[in-house]
Amino acid sequence: MKVRNVISLAAANLGREDLVAKAEDCAAGPAGELATLLRCYNLVENEVALDYFPLKTEETFGAEQRGSEGELPYSAFSFAPVEILSVKGESGIPLSFESRPTALLLPKNATRVAVSYHYSPKEKEWGDDAEAALQVSARLLAAGVCCEYCLIGGQYGEAATWEKKFREALRAANVAHKKLTVRSRRWA
Repeated sequence: MKVRNVISLAAANLGREDLVAKAEDCAAGPAGELATLLRCYNLVENEVALDYFPLKTEETFGAEQRGSEGELPYSAFSFAPVEILSVKGESGIPLSFESRPTALLLPKNATRVAVSYHYSPKEKEWGDDAEAALQVSARLLAAGVCCEYCLIGGQYGEAATWEKKFREALRAANVAHKKLTVRSRRWA
């Protein structure tokens, strides 16, 4: 799903048919209220990815990308790491690591390492694919965009309504992804 589709859905939810028409006609970068909706989308996607449905990836790095002390700078990663999950050596054996403020400290003798991590999504442009849409629905994202847009516009009552819908959709999506279990009863 494209970012512009989520924004168009949000504009329709807000009852702004003028913005829906502009969104469909907009081929290049948006301006005015559409640019505001794009900023709102980026805020919502970031919140969903960092707080509810983390985006995960794995990258392989060679010894040439690390410093003499075994430090792998975070700038070498394709995405901005939020949490390092695991580091494995060439043979798939887990390696010890230390997260530092600007780099990941790895054993000096490791030649190639595979780093698995959660990351923060990059800021999206008008025609980009929505990363969070892989895990949540466009309707959920659109509700969050509507909430942010109403807050920016000073429409606090409507913002509260959209916030409630957004939180309920997040809760429903989170329940659907987790296996529900009931603990066995114990009789004393």
